[in-house]
Amino acid sequence: MIYRNAFLFLVPFLFMACHDASISFKLENYWATPKKSFNFNSLGKQSTDTLHLVTCAEYVYFPFGKITDKSQLKTSLLKDFNIISSQLDTFTHPMSPDDASDDFLLWSESLELELGVNKLSLFLDNDPFTAIHSYLSEGQILDTKVQLADNVNVGMNIEDFYEKFFEYFPTELNKKYKVIRLESCVYGITHLYTFDNGQLRSVKFMSNSDAH
Repeated sequence: MIYRNAFLFLVPFLFMACHDASISFKLENYWATPKKSFNFNSLGKQSTDTLHLVTCAEYVYFPFGKITDKSQLKTSLLKDFNIISSQLDTFTHPMSPDDASDDFLLWSESLELELGVNKLSLFLDNDPFTAIHSYLSEGQILDTKVQLADNVNVGMNIEDFYEKFFEYFPTELNKKYKVIRLESCVYGITHLYTFDNGQLRSVKFMSNSDAH
């Protein structure tokens, strides 16, 4: 009886040894362990059918891979998208008040992209004072024609989706959430992954005030 009680006492510690306590977090009454590459930051505001995760991972900033200028579109995961409209703005940033030759030419470009029913708004810039030079300000992916980074795509199973970002996700919660909300830890970028009958049906991108 003593040995049995000792084993039961050790079970929680054995479980935590299998799931790194330094990065694991409790969800409902279960432990989940995100991958280190997911760079988990915190849990956001939860609701009955929505799992809200705040992350600093590159994926949330660059879901189609890192793109720093329009010329890279043709070799990226967005290569099949058509540019419907674009707006380029340029301005000069004075680096030194006494020497105009040190002035820095800044540019920003807003692109509207479309592939069938899939639409994206992509913002690009060369601002040397920011770490992120491209992001999706808004958009929606509705069909399987579009492949995101990490082989995420509409139609995939929710279990496969969790495997992209978690070392361990409790099977008891596999079917609980209908919406997975990923929010960047800075810059206010949000992804909404909507599932129906365990399959990804749509991906929506928002940023700043649109994300709230």
